[in-house]
Amino acid sequence: MSVERGNAMEDHDPPGPDPYNPDQYSPDPQGPDPYVLRPGEPEELLAGLPWRRAVVFGGCEAGPVPVAAVRDRRAKAWPERVACLLRQAGPPELACLSLRPRRDLVLSEVRSRQLAQALAFEADLAVLACGGPDLRARSFDPDVVESELSRILTSLKGATCRDAAVVSPFDWSGSGQVADAQRDRIRTRQRLLVERVTVVTLRHGAVHIDLMAYEKGLDSKLLWSSQPGRLGGRGHAVAAAAVVRALAGQARTR
Repeated sequence: MSVERGNAMEDHDPPGPDPYNPDQYSPDPQGPDPYVLRPGEPEELLAGLPWRRAVVFGGCEAGPVPVAAVRDRRAKAWPERVACLLRQAGPPELACLSLRPRRDLVLSEVRSRQLAQALAFEADLAVLACGGPDLRARSFDPDVVESELSRILTSLKGATCRDAAVVSPFDWSGSGQVADAQRDRIRTRQRLLVERVTVVTLRHGAVHIDLMAYEKGLDSKLLWSSQPGRLGGRGHAVAAAAVVRALAGQARTR
């Protein structure tokens, strides 16, 4: 767990080359990758945020599999990247709590293991990574997903969170990690997940950041690592960009 601006040095990028720099994943070596944050963009987007306390949590994928070895660097999963950017590029008075699960958590576990800590922080913005572990579980019940997400958002909105953003995952069925015989089943699960998250976020006045929609036009296989259920460096960079851009858009419409 890391709390507040400047209090957890491990959340700040140390100097030196970054093996997870999204520039190396550019589809056009002559130009930048439009799906990731360009230099200076976080400062442009986040400097005027209206929130003063933010919490980033949920049962997200673990950090990316390294594509290069650089001493004293640790790869960051997209929720950690978002939390770091909020601290570094957001207003000076913005404090951010990042809750990092040691393993994937389905939504019922997010509610039972992380929600109390998120509420205790008294944030006015919550960013929730939602659905990836549920999607990959042995059994998948969209009614349970809808119920658990609704309970989490009810608690957040009933406390201090004026705003919440729920982030649903990239299309795992197109990752190259799913056997051909299972691809249609996973794709059906993913569509049901997106439908239910959309319904619940509308009901609670939250923002739905649908990474499956954001990745349109991309080769999904380039987002994922060789390990089942794990994003690669570019996947985490693209996800972080989608979230940061959506938060900036949400701030402008408040």
